[in-house]
Amino acid sequence: MPVRPARRALLLAGLVAGCKDAPKQFSTTVEVVQVRSFGAAAGAKTTDLELRFDKCPGDARQIMRVSKEFSACGAKLKVGDKVPAEVSLSYNAERGTYRNEIVALGGCELKIDAKDEANYQTYENCSDVKASGMVVGVRCDRTRSEALLAACPWLRRN
Repeated sequence: MPVRPARRALLLAGLVAGCKDAPKQFSTTVEVVQVRSFGAAAGAKTTDLELRFDKCPGDARQIMRVSKEFSACGAKLKVGDKVPAEVSLSYNAERGTYRNEIVALGGCELKIDAKDEANYQTYENCSDVKASGMVVGVRCDRTRSEALLAACPWLRRN
């Protein structure tokens, strides 16, 4: 059954509207906040890493469980190290949002399981609350502001 021109245009418009940008690559520096290895006493181990994107305003962190293959290469990482990171930002159709992934860290290729609950990000920007010139509390904002996305576009979600 042939598709009428009006229906074809509508179908093509729907397909184009559903498309998202191709994955984008970014280079940045992260600070190693925590390194925790576990597994066999000898040989490659599984490692949990906590990283802080130090060029981002506020406190943007990536917590991840890395494979044994990365653990062998990344054994040199120590708390306080500032290392180069390559980040890929792509649209995740299953979640309906953009998702970033660190694909290289400190010269080592990195592949994490996006569905593993040990892999996640946190972000907050905290400031003092003052009354009568004195600090009486803290206010933390966890939204991804325009200032954050301008400095760290790989943290985009929509």
